[in-house]
Amino acid sequence: MSLVLTLALAVAVPLAIAAFLLRGGARLFLTFMLIGVVVCLLSAYVNAYFMAGDVTDELDANIRLTPIVEETLKALPVFFFLAVFAPRRDDIVSVAMAIGLGFALLENVSYLVSTADANLLTVAVVRGFATGVLHAACGALLGYGLGLAAKRRYLVVPVALSLLCITSTFHAIYNLFIEAGGTWAVAGYLLPIVIAVVIVAAVRHPLFVFDD
Repeated sequence: MSLVLTLALAVAVPLAIAAFLLRGGARLFLTFMLIGVVVCLLSAYVNAYFMAGDVTDELDANIRLTPIVEETLKALPVFFFLAVFAPRRDDIVSVAMAIGLGFALLENVSYLVSTADANLLTVAVVRGFATGVLHAACGALLGYGLGLAAKRRYLVVPVALSLLCITSTFHAIYNLFIEAGGTWAVAGYLLPIVIAVVIVAAVRHPLFVFDD
């Protein structure tokens, strides 16, 4: 766990300095990327706690526990941002995606440092387009859904819970496919890209249009 903490500091310090120096939207995005790094670190400790306590084994944790823990922890800063600052819809999406990207950054770096795979370049590319896109896409889905519901406060809680269920399910399916290996693993690596394409298509051609 000390390795994850060391890597988190190495990643977080440049982000914090850049966020301090920049202004406007760039500062907002980098700040929430930094929060995503912290969330990744926190989720690592939470998952390790359950593993150390023999609450679940590694396979069961990857499929059932980890998706819920990670997606919930990533969503909490978005909920706080929405509740306190009453932001614009685009800012909600940007913040949610930034948290996902920051999370994926630390997760991928930690994986690459600890893996024994000889072909690190391939692993880096695959995880960039799979895990990286998964966390960003889940963030975008959460942010876009909350942005649609933000002007109708009575919808925020049910929409937030529904989106958490959806993103956790996508995450669990991804992990399940990767654990299965072979053709299923290939399908798992492609799943985040498919989700991202669907989200982009839905944003460009929305089924529901709400006035800001």
